Amino acid sequence: MTRRSILVLALVLHASGARAADDPTAQAEAPPVPQGPVETVEVRGAAEGPAALDATAFATVIRAEDFADRVTSVPELLREAVGVQVKSLGGEFATVSIRGSSAEQVVIYLDGVPLNHALGGGVNLADLPLGQVESIEVYRGFTPAGAPAASIGGAIMIHTRRAGTTPSASLSTSIGSFGSGEAIASVSGTRGRGDYAVGFDGATSSGDFEYLNNNGTPHNPTDDRTLRRVNNDFRRGHLSGRFTIRGGPHARFSVATDLFARRQGVPGLDCCWSPDAHSTTTRLLVRPELEVPGLLGGRLLTRVAADYTLHRQEFDDPEGPIGLTGRKTDDIDSNRSHGAEAAFVLAVPRRQAISFLASERWETAILEDRRLPGPTDLGTASRRTTVATLEDQIALGTDRLILNPSVRYEAYDSLFRPGAAGGLVVDLRGGRNTTGKIGFRLRATDSLTIKGNFGRFVRLPDFIELFGNQGSVQGNPALVPERGRSADLGVTVATSRREQGVLRHAFFEAILFETVAEDLIQFVPNSQEIVRARNLDRARIRGVELSLALALGPRFSGSLNATHQRPVDISGRYTDGEILPGRPLDEVSAGAALDVGRGRAFYEFTFVGRNFIDTLDTPNEALPARYLHELGYRARLRKGLQATIEIKNLANERTYDLVRYPLPGRSVQGRLAWEF
Repeated sequence: MTRRSILVLALVLHASGARAADDPTAQAEAPPVPQGPVETVEVRGAAEGPAALDATAFATVIRAEDFADRVTSVPELLREAVGVQVKSLGGEFATVSIRGSSAEQVVIYLDGVPLNHALGGGVNLADLPLGQVESIEVYRGFTPAGAPAASIGGAIMIHTRRAGTTPSASLSTSIGSFGSGEAIASVSGTRGRGDYAVGFDGATSSGDFEYLNNNGTPHNPTDDRTLRRVNNDFRRGHLSGRFTIRGGPHARFSVATDLFARRQGVPGLDCCWSPDAHSTTTRLLVRPELEVPGLLGGRLLTRVAADYTLHRQEFDDPEGPIGLTGRKTDDIDSNRSHGAEAAFVLAVPRRQAISFLASERWETAILEDRRLPGPTDLGTASRRTTVATLEDQIALGTDRLILNPSVRYEAYDSLFRPGAAGGLVVDLRGGRNTTGKIGFRLRATDSLTIKGNFGRFVRLPDFIELFGNQGSVQGNPALVPERGRSADLGVTVATSRREQGVLRHAFFEAILFETVAEDLIQFVPNSQEIVRARNLDRARIRGVELSLALALGPRFSGSLNATHQRPVDISGRYTDGEILPGRPLDEVSAGAALDVGRGRAFYEFTFVGRNFIDTLDTPNEALPARYLHELGYRARLRKGLQATIEIKNLANERTYDLVRYPLPGRSVQGRLAWEF
């Protein structure tokens, strides 16, 4: 077995958050592993280290050192990544899409556990505080076969911090505009054959920025007013930990935990604000995992894991509109999920690695409306999903060519049990899907690489789309899963890194991609007051992604990421040929950093093109393009002590997102961090 084969095994074993290479003790015990044959693209465009799960995928990897200079968040970092679109409500809520997908079509993992729950609505990125994050991997257009849940848009893997070789601790605190503040603390160390890493972070903000209220009459500027955002405050706390015990020369048992709680106001649109609505979210996640990477003389790697997640959300709007129930909104949604998976990777002499993953997940969602007259139980929805994947990674021609075919089988059953409140009928749904993907990576020269992928994927309807509720949104039990096929092809040119010289490093990547979605699920009006989920025919997204990064001289680095896409309705209906709503055609991000004195100055620019918000692409209703500038400086005060100041939205541009949710104007953030 060659050293390259060992690498392939290590990369595949990393699936779903299994990251043996991050354990320094494990590296000392395991056979030596050379640097990987796959490229990664940092959020600022540089190629560094391996994208662990798929050698042929186009992936962006964001590491803790990439955002150490900045006072930022997960949504802000992802917004700067090529091919990624983030939708924000201007407060503590944001969702992500990749290559023109919807938020529901992107699977987000936290330490190997999928956070997308069957209750639907996409994952709120604000529920993923950045303080304890070690790295983020973004797989564009394709979900790696080693991940238990797949989708059309791709996958985002978030990994929390792990213990290092020596004990360490850190503290940081930040304050800023609009009454914002954050505190972060972490500690890690080793003891005998075990290690631990524990972190806490908490944040608060009033969110009372000024914005332009058009009074619901965009064509009449005479009644526009500048107001201060009301009911946009939030408070959150987050505690995470990881405990690991090593048994024997290779086996490793770990337990990861995550506890999150947030309470926030829900302010509404610019013209139709809600002064009293609020939402409360809690999340509990536990994942035990056992890794045994040294069986059969190092040829067989084994991993088994289980997880439990409890996600509870309460929404209360005492002064909101009255729905079909005759009562105002006061809902409780509780989603529980249990998962189990087993993965095996076998090295086949001499240049082949075969991996197999089997997983099963049970999800239950309990819906309750406390304002109903009489019984408040709306019902219980449940889903059981079984997944099996098989992947073969083949290296040819002294590893210049890598082929990566894979197949995925998915079986599911869904059930809705009406509660005592009544109003819905029981409808059992099940299905079986087989999809697959094939990718290649050709290293034509030491600096030129060509990669491409083609695959088909399926997304199951979530419970809201299937069963809805008794308000203005109604589900449709007859929905069928969305189906999609994706393809991409790109070239990467990267020079070797040099410590000195005018041009220390250069990186360029260009990618063409296309996604066709069939049976696309959309909510469409069923009457004047009700929208109902329906399967539409087809939609097509074509686009190009460009990335450039340079390191010049000893002090300067810069990057440029650009995405142009055309997401078109091809359903054959009256909207045929129109741009899909909520998907801007153009996005650009650029960054530059310069070492100055005892610190580093940095600049970030983000452009988001005009964004249609209705299916007919009405020009007067479209959100205008936005140009955002950020400027900051981080100073090293003494060993381990650093201070950062950052100005966001430097031009104080008043802009909007989603369906006219105001975004903050100029803000100033400052942070003091101490590592010891």
